[in-house]
Amino acid sequence: MNEMSRKAILALLLAALTLTAGCSFLAPNPESYSSTYDYSVGVDATGTLEDVTIRVPLPQVDGETVVDADVVAPNGTVEAFDATVVETAYGPMLELTADEFVVETRYYRFVEEDGLGRREEISESEYDPSNPNHQRVDQRTVRVHVTQEATYPIETRTPVGESPTFYPAATRELADCRVPYQDETACFDYDAPVYLSYDAPADARVSGSIMLTGSNEWFAGGWTGNSYTDHVTFRVTGPRDGWIVANGTTETGRGNYPSPEP
Repeated sequence: MNEMSRKAILALLLAALTLTAGCSFLAPNPESYSSTYDYSVGVDATGTLEDVTIRVPLPQVDGETVVDADVVAPNGTVEAFDATVVETAYGPMLELTADEFVVETRYYRFVEEDGLGRREEISESEYDPSNPNHQRVDQRTVRVHVTQEATYPIETRTPVGESPTFYPAATRELADCRVPYQDETACFDYDAPVYLSYDAPADARVSGSIMLTGSNEWFAGGWTGNSYTDHVTFRVTGPRDGWIVANGTTETGRGNYPSPEP
């Protein structure tokens, strides 16, 4: 075998080894497979509320919630609210109650120290509305977020009825996705009942955001995965005493498919 032939064979062997190593690196790693549910609730108010009861959706499948009250509210409270799970005509919901939800105007200034910026509270007399580094806050915000592990994989392309969602019995209408992604992604709008009962000034605004994200993740030369999202939002003004129709949006099939087999 001449020198040219040996070099050609060596080059082919090196190419084969490189290709094999590359394929091994890009192959999904079964030890990395994971699935999670992320559930969050946020409520904002611009005026003090009294005798408050708010009921928002919990993720459910087959009539059972996958997030318990002791996970969302380990001490039975979510900041200013008492929290519990109640059964309703729309399935299990998270109920937030309070005798009073006080909203006070607060004033802040942004300062820089050692190259780092921070916000510190100041008195009303120190506040200067013409100073761009001063801020007046006329609302109060309550937020809670929990992450719960799930058995891999979860259904993210057609989650309604298969994976936890809000209001699985709701009629969902195909809609344009706000952020187009790829052919697998589909978005749906639906009516979402939310219960709001409280006394409030006529100009007090209350808004809410309730979100569920179900995700599959794995490592294949880098982290990747797929997910679905269910999102309910509302915004009302003045006192309330009963059910309202909030805006529901379900986004499915976002990410890379198919999920590797476990």
